[in-house]
Amino acid sequence: MLKWPCIRPVDRTDAEVTPNPSRAALAAAATALLLLTSGGGAQAAGTPGTPRAMQPHAVIGRLIPGGADGTEHSLMCPPDENVLGGGFTVSAPPGRQLAPTPDDVLSSRPTADATGWTVAVDKATLARHNEATEPADLTLQIVCTEGQTAPGD
Repeated sequence: MLKWPCIRPVDRTDAEVTPNPSRAALAAAATALLLLTSGGGAQAAGTPGTPRAMQPHAVIGRLIPGGADGTEHSLMCPPDENVLGGGFTVSAPPGRQLAPTPDDVLSSRPTADATGWTVAVDKATLARHNEATEPADLTLQIVCTEGQTAPGD
């Protein structure tokens, strides 16, 4: 049986007098996160005419039937916003199934001006009743924000 000689009972008064540094650091980090997500504090939110930073938000593109055919497709952020990241979802049209092979991602990147995301993916659906395979449907998703071109800017 293992014994742990480094463990000792904690005196309740000792724990109350000596703050735990990891708890203090956690509390400071939580406070900082709260200030960042609330738009910078009471002054920015309460001062009329003070612009508030827009929080990142998701933009989901329309379904592109047969879009997983290996050609590039782009989804753009609303005007005056930049993209922070992006991705995609492949799906099978009604009555078909996705092929068991993995998606072949040819590209997944921001546009040159960082206002959208470009994806090229190749994914087939299983053929039914002697029909040829067809590309899967594609939906692009991006995260946009106003004024930022990278997380933390």
